[in-house]
Amino acid sequence: MRVPCAILVVAIGCGGGEDDLTCEVLADEGNCWATAAAELAACMPGRATPAELAIDRVGCRFADGVVVAFDEPLPMDTQQLEGLGFTVLSSDGTECGRFVDTFMNRMELTGGGETVVSELHPGSEFHLHCPGQDFGTAFDTLFDCAGMGIPAPTDGFEVTATSFAFTVTSVNTPGELFRCEL
Repeated sequence: MRVPCAILVVAIGCGGGEDDLTCEVLADEGNCWATAAAELAACMPGRATPAELAIDRVGCRFADGVVVAFDEPLPMDTQQLEGLGFTVLSSDGTECGRFVDTFMNRMELTGGGETVVSELHPGSEFHLHCPGQDFGTAFDTLFDCAGMGIPAPTDGFEVTATSFAFTVTSVNTPGELFRCEL
C-alpha cells in the first residue's frame, strides 16, 4: 500500500504547473488559442464569401467545396441554440478543424491538429489549456485586457432563419470566421 502512495507523490511532484494568463500572453499571436484559431481560419480559404447553408441546417458549403458540418441542425434563432459544435472538412472530405461550445463555460478549439480549451471555473477563475501548458487568471483580467484592445479567447455567433455567422476571437482572427446563408 505504501508504494502507490509514493508513486502518487512523485507523479504530483512531476506534473507541470499553471502559468499566469496575462494580457501579454493573450496579445501574443503565438498563444495556443490564437494559433488554433488561425489554423481553423486557414481551413476555409474562401471564407470571405458566405457559404451556402443547407436547407436542413446541418451544415454549409463554400464554393471551393469546404464544408462546415454542425453536430446538430441549427435552430431558427440563437435563443433555441443549446450548444454549438461543428467540424470543418476540407474539399477532399478530411477533417481540418473543429469547435465545440458546451454553453457551460467551456469551449474546445481544434486547428492544426492541436486542441485547446478555454473555460471559466466557479469562483471566476479563467483557464486556457494549451498542449503542454496551462494558463489561469481571474476572469476580471480578461476585461482589463479587452480595455486595452486585447481579445479574450472566446466565440460569438448569430443564428437567424436565413443565416448563421460565427466568430472566434483571438489576436489574429478579427471579425467573422465564416458566414452561411440560405
